[in-house]
Amino acid sequence: MKITVEAGPHTRKLCPVAVKVSAEAVKALSDDGKGLVLKPENGRQIPCACRFEGEEAELSFILDWLGENECAEFELSRGKVCDRMRTVRTERGLSILSGEDEITEYYTKTDIPKPYLGHLRERYGTPVTRLDPTTKEHPHHRALWISHGDVNGVDTWNEPKDTHGFIRVRELSDLFDSPVWTGFTAHNVWTDHGGKPLCNEDTSFRIYDMPGSLTVIDVDITLSAAYGEVTLGPTKEAGPLAVRMADELIVQHTGTMESAEGGINEGEIWMKRSAWVDYWGTTDGRRCGVAVFDNAENELFPTYWHARNYGLMAVNNFYRGGARVIPEGESKNWKFRVIAHSGSTAEAEISKRYLDYFAPPKIKAE
Repeated sequence: MKITVEAGPHTRKLCPVAVKVSAEAVKALSDDGKGLVLKPENGRQIPCACRFEGEEAELSFILDWLGENECAEFELSRGKVCDRMRTVRTERGLSILSGEDEITEYYTKTDIPKPYLGHLRERYGTPVTRLDPTTKEHPHHRALWISHGDVNGVDTWNEPKDTHGFIRVRELSDLFDSPVWTGFTAHNVWTDHGGKPLCNEDTSFRIYDMPGSLTVIDVDITLSAAYGEVTLGPTKEAGPLAVRMADELIVQHTGTMESAEGGINEGEIWMKRSAWVDYWGTTDGRRCGVAVFDNAENELFPTYWHARNYGLMAVNNFYRGGARVIPEGESKNWKFRVIAHSGSTAEAEISKRYLDYFAPPKIKAE
């Protein structure tokens, strides 16, 4: 099988890509989709992940480099590769590993009201997100989380004593290991304080095998009105996705927020619309940060931002955009990309990385 990649008008560097092909054609090479590589005419082979989806197979890989308007051809072949990227069940939830090193964790225990993904880390392992169980300043902000402050009147964002809602994990499924990415799906239920269900959440996380300077995470969130109509109210305490930066990186210390339009910090970004926001600063003498990309398929793209100088960075299309109603039996979906990176916004080339997400290379299989 020949795979052709066209860069289009952008240079591609360390760009995650995927293409759907015939499952039958892949199984002619590998029954289980393991041990696959892409071989170029010249140069080193590229590890390839395969996930079967009925009669189709999704092939994914990291494109090291392709110059603007250039084209590269590869042959899908058998090769010697190992599943470096793994998701492992633990008593705390899930551990996300690259080789033997933990990249991050999905925490699911019920000593707190909702799960989180964290820490996110820079290349030397220093956290770029906050996880502080002793803090009294917005203690409900934990690394990366998903919630909303008004779900049929119930607050799953803040955690006011005796009234807040809960987000509880029902099941963790679709654990996937490969040489390119690892991931899972969290099936959660949102409830009021007494345990009455409000809606279901199904969120898929995909974490790519990138060089140490980057952690790239694709997040796909679906909220379903499985228990009756759901109203997501017009509150600023909403995401659905949010990140809390490490204290060393906040604006009052070493940090800077930058938006796609060039907005700087809360005064030029809060409740403004933008396709992406990056929050970076200095810790242990090194510049690093986190960027969040909105997806062009999301409602009201580009999103408004609930982004604060004190360290919060959240997408929010409710405070300005108004309430959203999910009729019983229906659902709403959001997609985002999150990048933990070394360097500043410019050094990490965040605007170019957004183009890889917004306008990815064209791929053809034959």
